[in-house]
Amino acid sequence: MGKRIVLSVILIAAISIIVFLAIFLSRNFQSNDFTKIGLSNLNFSSIKIFNQDAIKEPKPPELSIKNISAGIGNDRTANFSIIFDVFNPNKGTVILESISYNVYSNSTRIVSGDIGQRPEGFVDSQDSIFPVIGNGTLILKDKKIIELTKNLNASQIDTNLDSIRLLVNGSYLYKQTGSFQSTGGEREFSIIYPHP
Repeated sequence: MGKRIVLSVILIAAISIIVFLAIFLSRNFQSNDFTKIGLSNLNFSSIKIFNQDAIKEPKPPELSIKNISAGIGNDRTANFSIIFDVFNPNKGTVILESISYNVYSNSTRIVSGDIGQRPEGFVDSQDSIFPVIGNGTLILKDKKIIELTKNLNASQIDTNLDSIRLLVNGSYLYKQTGSFQSTGGEREFSIIYPHP
């Protein structure tokens, strides 16, 4: 019986201490002044909770084309491949959500495509987002099968693409998040490949 009384007193004391600390710490955290916590061996005055430098003057990602290749599959189709380089000039991570592009040869559209998906609604799938770390590069590829028609012939899908100039244009959707702020949007691009 004596052991039960001692255990009960210890349990009540432990619960009282936990409740007291919870109330005391919640009042101090609500004031947003971490120096009032009273822990003399810690210096909270110089701690940054979020990296605000990561989102100062954010810059959009820089899009370039690493490679475009094409080859005639048969007399009715051709294979097409495009590789994008996405460079993030910021310190923080940028989320690339989608790239929509068109490729033109001599004012004739060869192919259109999308990498990723535009988000719809507040909650959307995370399967097709592409994080690009700060000062890092991400490579994104897309492949298509093109049907040749009277408006689009084999000479416009040349296997030696260095002999022709292609115009690649479109838009990309991105966002940069840091702490509780979010920036970003949609940007258009227009690139000549290969570079003159």
